[in-house]
Amino acid sequence: MNIQIELISEYDLADASFNIVIDGLKPRETYRVEMFLSDYYCINAPMLLTHDVLWRSTGTFVSDKNGIIDISQTPSCSGSYEGISTMGLFFNAKPLTNQRKKLPNSLSEIPILDHFFVDIKIMQGNTVIAERTFTRHYMSSQISHQDIYGEHFQGRLFYDQKAIKTPALIIVSGSEGRIEKAQNIAQLLSSRGYICLAVAYFGLEGLPKYLERIPLECLVEAKDYLRQHPQVDSERIGIYGRSKGAELVLAEESLFNDVQCLVLNSPSDVVYEGIKGKWNSHTSSWTNLKKELPYQKFRLGDYLFSKLFRKSFPKDRSAKIDIGQMHSPILLLGSTVDEIWDASSAIDDIVSDYKGRHITFKKYHETGHMLTVAYQPNHRYRKDWRLLMRESKDSWLATIHFFDRHLKKK
Repeated sequence: MNIQIELISEYDLADASFNIVIDGLKPRETYRVEMFLSDYYCINAPMLLTHDVLWRSTGTFVSDKNGIIDISQTPSCSGSYEGISTMGLFFNAKPLTNQRKKLPNSLSEIPILDHFFVDIKIMQGNTVIAERTFTRHYMSSQISHQDIYGEHFQGRLFYDQKAIKTPALIIVSGSEGRIEKAQNIAQLLSSRGYICLAVAYFGLEGLPKYLERIPLECLVEAKDYLRQHPQVDSERIGIYGRSKGAELVLAEESLFNDVQCLVLNSPSDVVYEGIKGKWNSHTSSWTNLKKELPYQKFRLGDYLFSKLFRKSFPKDRSAKIDIGQMHSPILLLGSTVDEIWDASSAIDDIVSDYKGRHITFKKYHETGHMLTVAYQPNHRYRKDWRLLMRESKDSWLATIHFFDRHLKKK
């Protein structure tokens, strides 16, 4: 048999869908298709999972009368998923081991993964009858990167060296404070026409050790850096914040309000108490000019009540982030079943308090707190994986379209 394996995709970026077509098989016979991902980084995976762990998924398919298996049209009879789904194999891939790594302490030691491999094997019984490997990219080939060391932040800049007066984005991730997740998002957005600065605000050598008393100046300084960059259009800067990073962005912009748009993914509308290791810090998460922002204290009783009865606990009004003077366009993304905090009510309150010219929101009902990049496997939630995949795609495309609308010239 002369078996041909083809990967069909509009883009070779990690956030784009692709189809697998296998031709040259015997008609109407059963085959097992195995997919292996290597050098793969997934935002939804545990932080400590080593990137060189192999991911795997399988599907059993019956070739058609012409000896073709088209993943977008041929149903999987068994394996990692059943039914027809173009990205079913990819989204249902799981790491083969739970091998952990020690996280590097310094920015320079954190790797930049610019691509990963998709290995497709066609099996009959225990025999591999065909195999082909494809490469998918986290960033386009023309994108360069540079490590940035500020007084209050450390970052990685992703940029096209040929770019001229280009819109720019600051990317801030969640309560890990580090750069790995932020840079993965920044790599993909930089490949869509932005200069992107992924920001680490604690957890690395030279930055605060814990999530406590983090200066809002980390974002002020990051914005100043971009405004002075010769390739950046200083009048077209946006910020993307997710989870605790969204809280940081909202708190900072409520005071400075000087960028063109914001995307807040799974946000909070109050400042919460900081975290010192595994314990509450008895301080605010954030400071401005060395003064702590008022914060909501962690109370175990409130937390247990919210989990037991699935109700949000009362918000401390003094800890509310005052967004009454904000006018930048905002996109809010969140879930009605967020397992970390009540992002849904936070979205409602932000929309209610906003007095600016443009605010929009999207709420999802299957995915919880981990609304990230489209198609990345997400095994955190024991729900309908098709709905999880659909919601991750929708939230990611909404993010791209929002930035394009408000930052790219018509």
